[in-house]
Order: sequence, then C-alpha cells, then structure tokens
Amino acid sequence: MKKITDAGERELLLLGLLRRREMHGYQLSDFLETHLGMFFDLKKATAYNLLGKMEKVGWVTSREEKEGRRPVRRVFAISPEGESIFQDLLRRVLPRYEFPAFPANVPILFLDALSSGEKMDLLKERRGEVEKCLGALGLHLDHVPHPLLDHRRRILQAELDWLGVLIEGAEKK
Repeated sequence: MKKITDAGERELLLLGLLRRREMHGYQLSDFLETHLGMFFDLKKATAYNLLGKMEKVGWVTSREEKEGRRPVRRVFAISPEGESIFQDLLRRVLPRYEFPAFPANVPILFLDALSSGEKMDLLKERRGEVEKCLGALGLHLDHVPHPLLDHRRRILQAELDWLGVLIEGAEKK
C-alpha cells in the first residue's frame, strides 16, 4: 500500500465515504457511480483493490455480513488510524490544484480538417450535449445544493460560452 505521502484523492474519497457510514463493496461502488460519477472516475475494480490495500495497512476494517438469503458480503468501515490518515490527507490534498485535463477537447485540435459547414454542425451538436448535461445537473442542484455541483455547473456554462465563440468563428468563415 502507498505510504501516506503517496496517498491522494482516491484514498481520501474512499475514507471520506466510509467515514460517513459503513458500506459493503457494492454499496460503495454504486454510490460512487450513481452520485459521484460526474465528478470522479474511480472504477469498481480500483475501489475494491484500494479497499483491500487500505485494510492491509489498517486504514479500514471489514466484517462479513449475511442478510437473509443474500450471499455473504464484506462491510467496510474506517478505522481510528484511517480517520487520522483521512484528516492528514484532507489537509494535504485540499490546498493543491492541478490543471484539469479535457480529453474531450482533442477533436478541437483538428477543426481545420472539417469544412466550415460540417464544423459548425458538429459544434452545435456538441453544444446540445453540453446543454443536456447542464440540464441534468440542474435537477441535482434543485435538490441538493453543494459546492461540487455548483463548480460543475460553472464549468459547463463556461464550456457553452466557449462553444458559442467557436460556432460564431465557424459562421464567419
């Protein structure tokens, strides 16, 4: 397992979620996918792998639980050492800023390979997709105000504004 100095956002995320409540692996991965998927890309296999490693070093504990006819499952909880690690990680990671990568922008590098009309059509189609994302996000914002949701809203709005500039440039050509 990573030393505390090597641990980062993924470990912080899992410890923070377990800090709120104990969860079995499926609950945890389902919560990540359903509620946090728009913010974090943490695959189920990676989460399970990290949980196993964090259990080995004592950051989390697990117990087996049998409910009715369901198969036995492992329920994870943060340990006192994990709480200490969580607090240290939170204070170490929060002030950091890494410039975000936008892999969806790779096609923008090659806009000049398209005719003006096709470029404009595709950019408008992309704008529609961003508008859908913004609309879906608005549903969350109405129910659960949270700084992460507001941050995502602002990023999507900036994306729409930028696409407007690109479309306007394509229209002028």
